[in-house]
Amino acid sequence: MKLYRSVLFAVVSIFAVTANAATIDGDDVRFTYDDSSLFGTASVVGNTLFFQPTDFRAESTDGSPAAVPLSETLNITVEVISTGYVMTEFTFAEFGDYYLSDNSTSVTASGRLQVASQTETCPPINFPCLDSEVFNVSGLDTVGATTDWSGGTTVNLADTAGWGSDTLVTAQIQNNLSATTLNDGELAWIQKKAGGVSLEVSVVPVPAAVWLFGSALGMLGWIRRRSALK
Repeated sequence: MKLYRSVLFAVVSIFAVTANAATIDGDDVRFTYDDSSLFGTASVVGNTLFFQPTDFRAESTDGSPAAVPLSETLNITVEVISTGYVMTEFTFAEFGDYYLSDNSTSVTASGRLQVASQTETCPPINFPCLDSEVFNVSGLDTVGATTDWSGGTTVNLADTAGWGSDTLVTAQIQNNLSATTLNDGELAWIQKKAGGVSLEVSVVPVPAAVWLFGSALGMLGWIRRRSALK
């Protein structure tokens, strides 16, 4: 069991290492990610990491090839840097637009958010805690006009038994786009727009009751020492 646990922790750590690692700090967390992917270079506001992809686009014309898929996976190490804070929830949201020339063309967009702990193990087999959610964007059927689309999902660490919060995780984003045409003269494309992808981390302070309990223990120790000296 210890061997399996060590191997899994090593795999999680490998996920966090990127060939072109960039690091950027939010208010309470530090993000490390690969800035050479289709997601591009990120910016941060508060504890939210934003990407502005400029070339994340699937396009099909004249039915050759009929279906054009595009997929990208990005691993982001997220580490708490503010004392007394923990991460509890991750939200992935993305935005873009698409175009269909006629009813025989189509586009799709889907994604997956996975969060894996680098500090905690969960029952029943005590492997590193892990949770993931997928989403599929529906309603991509407007013909003849450029149309906005959006999608996203949330991973709440409390949904995994024995987890609830963490201070160091690897968040993995997988994105999939596709565009399909069947005949000559047709056009279909779908893309993520600038400012289109965000990874939001909810960071909350350790409950005040915990600090009060610690203070009370310290006070009791001080009183005992004072009593012993008398």
